[in-house]
Amino acid sequence: MLASKRIFCVILCLIVLLSVPVFVCAEDDTSFTKGDFRFEILEDKTLCVTEYTGESTVVTIPSEIDGRSVSTVGDELFWYKGDITAVTLPENAEYIGARVFQNCTSLTEIKLPDTVLEIGDACFLGCSNLTKINIPANLVYAGAFAFDETPWVTQFDGCTSIILGGRVFYKYLADNDKVVIPDGIVCISDNAFDGKGLSFVKIPDSVAFIGDYAFYNCKNLKEIKLPSGIYHIGENSLGMVAGASEVQPLKDFMIYADEGTLGADYAKMYDVEIKGTGEFTEPESLPEAEVCVPTAQIRDADTSQNTVGLSQGAVIAIVLSIAGCVVIIGGITVVSHFYEKKRKKENKNIKKKKK
Repeated sequence: MLASKRIFCVILCLIVLLSVPVFVCAEDDTSFTKGDFRFEILEDKTLCVTEYTGESTVVTIPSEIDGRSVSTVGDELFWYKGDITAVTLPENAEYIGARVFQNCTSLTEIKLPDTVLEIGDACFLGCSNLTKINIPANLVYAGAFAFDETPWVTQFDGCTSIILGGRVFYKYLADNDKVVIPDGIVCISDNAFDGKGLSFVKIPDSVAFIGDYAFYNCKNLKEIKLPSGIYHIGENSLGMVAGASEVQPLKDFMIYADEGTLGADYAKMYDVEIKGTGEFTEPESLPEAEVCVPTAQIRDADTSQNTVGLSQGAVIAIVLSIAGCVVIIGGITVVSHFYEKKRKKENKNIKKKKK
């Protein structure tokens, strides 16, 4: 196993003994129907709700069926159900899938359980009347366009970045050519900097996850230094731009990463030039921006420093250092097993490419 796992654990000071279920719902003979819902039994014996067949516009998803906890809300469960007005999610849900509420235009607010770790791609995309969402304290991943085209996301107008829960860098909103990502960020979401005119970005050592297309089409970004503890680097996330008919490499792009790390693997997979991190020269002057406040009140907004703790078998808090004009929502807990599962599931393409 790569050395990045050891470094990641040191950086986050996080030890969790309980496992986290794989996000994608299983498709086998372990499915069953209960009431208006269809469920799949996952490998850890918890349940994923995969289908809603009812006609009610006010929906409550059960938290438990026959002693099994409902941990996952499957992809597209309420996709384009424009008449849905209210949904109560399972109280112990950890994963909310891709496009679950996409274009639910009658949904005005949603209460996410505090246990939620992941919000999938386009989860709330196009919810044109959704004005209220709480960000769970445990959130460690939000997919591409998860909150786009909602009134809720407009409250960040005037800020340079949207940061969720103090860990998830969801989207960069400004047009500065040099950006410093705050210490304490563990996830850079899919498409977070897509198309931006960056010439330099500083990624802190705390980052463990870089999503698909995170820095896609950043044509002026010619080099990037990657921390050794990264657990996942998504598809076409670094050094790739739009070509005439397909994605193509950015000319003269350089990755600085140490041998044996995932950053080095990514460079080899995409045939990107690579140098060790010791050869990287950081610009002498880097920007510092003020912490700003969104244009509307956000539940559980938190821009203060948090204390560090260490407790085996529990989630560990991280010191959060704000280095830019950002909005912080929610708490600062991280679950390492989440990243272990994501890495095993999503980095298989690197191994296949190397073969």
